[in-house]
Amino acid sequence: MSNKVLYNIIILAVVWVGIIIAGAYVTMMKQPDELARVEKAGKVIRLKQAELASLINEHAVSEGKADNALNKWKARYKVIPDRLSSPEVIGYLNELTRTGFEVFDVSNSGTQGQGDYSYHSFSVSGRGYFSELYRIVWELENNRYFYRIPELTLVHMDIVTEDEETGNEVMKIMVSFQMQIDAIFSGAEGMSAPGEEGVGEGTDALPFSKARSERPPVPSSVLPSERPELNPFFPLIMDKLPPNTHNLINIEAAKFVSIIGDEAVFQEGDQFRAVGVGDDVYLGQIVDIDPLEGRVKARLNKGGIIDAVELYLQSGEQFQQAMGAVRRAPSLR
Repeated sequence: MSNKVLYNIIILAVVWVGIIIAGAYVTMMKQPDELARVEKAGKVIRLKQAELASLINEHAVSEGKADNALNKWKARYKVIPDRLSSPEVIGYLNELTRTGFEVFDVSNSGTQGQGDYSYHSFSVSGRGYFSELYRIVWELENNRYFYRIPELTLVHMDIVTEDEETGNEVMKIMVSFQMQIDAIFSGAEGMSAPGEEGVGEGTDALPFSKARSERPPVPSSVLPSERPELNPFFPLIMDKLPPNTHNLINIEAAKFVSIIGDEAVFQEGDQFRAVGVGDDVYLGQIVDIDPLEGRVKARLNKGGIIDAVELYLQSGEQFQQAMGAVRRAPSLR
């Protein structure tokens, strides 16, 4: 082999080794740093893209909320009078509470200003039926005049009174309540319903007939029901049984003495009274009379607990329905 060829081989070997060393250096020393830089830059770009997508989504949600709020504002129907006196508000409350309340006391807590509006504040306490109190709250919060009730406390109570017509005891399930009522007036320009700014001057600020006739000009579906769907203060299980207001036969206390035809005869003291299937008795109703077995069956509601009561004629008394030994007084059904 000539020296020239050997020389060329040595040169190629040196170049090849140099290339290997350079490649190893780039791969092991330079590329990891560059790769880390590229990955970091890619991560930043992805974060910015995610942030941009989030901002776009938030913008769409905020735009929807803004449109909804603007539509609600344009649809406002509350009327805020320029002037309003305390006697007018008290007169209005008296009109609303003529029935359904045993006590409804109103005291003026003063007039306050909040910058954009002023309001008369009243402390109210009383006692009445829950359905009537619900009606008053509905009227105050939903009619066209701007009232609010920031505080309301209710306490259930049972009251036993005397019926004016019969003189018998009657149980009334009522609520005792305390609440604060604010009557808003003198609002800033634009607060009142469109076209209603400055409504009401002096004694014409709050006509009761107009407040009652002008129902909220919005779909009924967006308002709460005008009638309570249930009375949360009416107990499912009562602490005590209601009084016998209508003087009905108490079949558990009276003596079951006979069955005549399709009627069962009971004795209460010196009085005999007869009832048939479907007739009302104290706490319930007669559901079955069986002359052959000398049996009466009634379904009673004992303060929320439904009980089926069966009464039988005593030995020897089973045959009195055939003997007719009992002289009946006129039925008081």
